[in-house]
Amino acid sequence: MKIIRLTHNNPWLVMSGVWIQAVTISVMGSSLGIMLPSITQDLNISPVQAGVLGSAFFLGSASTSLPASVWMSKYSPKTVTTIALLLAALFMMLQGWSPTFMFLLLGRFLFQVTMVTRMVGEAIVIQQWFSTTKIALVVSITVGIFSSGQLIGIATMTFLMDSLGGWRNVYYVFGVLMIITSVYWILVGRDNISTKDQDRLDDGSPLQILRKRKILWVIAVAPSGAAAAFASVITFWPTYALNSLPLSLEEIGLLLTLFPFGGMIAAFVGGPLSDKIRQRKILIWGPGVLLPIIYLFLFTSDSILIVGILLFAAGWNAMIWVPIIRTIQYDLGLKPRETAVSLGLFMTMMPIGGALGPPIVGAIEEIYGSLQYGLITISFLPLTLLVGGLFIPETSPLRKNTSRD
Repeated sequence: MKIIRLTHNNPWLVMSGVWIQAVTISVMGSSLGIMLPSITQDLNISPVQAGVLGSAFFLGSASTSLPASVWMSKYSPKTVTTIALLLAALFMMLQGWSPTFMFLLLGRFLFQVTMVTRMVGEAIVIQQWFSTTKIALVVSITVGIFSSGQLIGIATMTFLMDSLGGWRNVYYVFGVLMIITSVYWILVGRDNISTKDQDRLDDGSPLQILRKRKILWVIAVAPSGAAAAFASVITFWPTYALNSLPLSLEEIGLLLTLFPFGGMIAAFVGGPLSDKIRQRKILIWGPGVLLPIIYLFLFTSDSILIVGILLFAAGWNAMIWVPIIRTIQYDLGLKPRETAVSLGLFMTMMPIGGALGPPIVGAIEEIYGSLQYGLITISFLPLTLLVGGLFIPETSPLRKNTSRD
């Protein structure tokens, strides 16, 4: 009862429930590549099936984000999040039990659907509990914690599989952890009643905001090129490095952790830095300028030291804009359901970009016989951040004469 009572006056306690979810979910969402060799051997899946399994993350997000933001935003975010977490635990265990590839694919797809649904509740909870001047910090912490879970997953999954006796038991254990997370959320999660009721008085469809505010489409599409490049680096850089650097696969994997490590730090820093300089846009179009340069050097350098620095810099610039773009959607003064729809559009368009990147690289490699050509080609795709960033209005509430159009 004491915990529940504290929640009434402590929004940070409410957010602690959101952040625990983010860690548990991101650890498992990012670890498929580490578990894939064992899964392939156990279920005898083909390379094509392995690729489809990897794309389930993008497909689940792109196909359900916008509908979920419309339908689920009508209900209590606490209730929606609780149901999503319990279903996520079920689908986590389904993946561990899977006797065939199809069951595993279904479990992974449905797990991603629940993650998308949970993010609808997360978006509304943040808007309910925090003022505009605090949201950049809150979003930055949230994205940073999610990125931390990705790093933890990549760094520890081999150890976890060895310790727990295989990939199936990892899914079972994390399914139980998801149930524990659900219980914690039930204890600390709470709707801000006044905000929730005020929003429900609006009878109009939140989808109308996508017609009224065209800038939301720019915000959603601007990161697509950066997402395509990010997915391509994660997928193909280890193979490229194995042929271009005097390192073993294990050493390359360790070097690659600098990429998500740079992204994790940037995610934590992005929001507070934006408030400090009283600007949002520069942290969007700036990486749009720097990423192509960093990637070009990354895909042509043969110095291990320089490559390590470039991987960290690439990770930083590949993530610094994420909390900023998500914060801008709150800066625009949208209603909670409209903010959820805006986030849903963002989570639809960005995965589409991510899904297109690796096939482009693979096609170029097949045509020209050079993986390097393919990687150099996608180096220029983050320029979409530059173009989009120039059109997005400056929305920082700490800057005078802020535009909200």
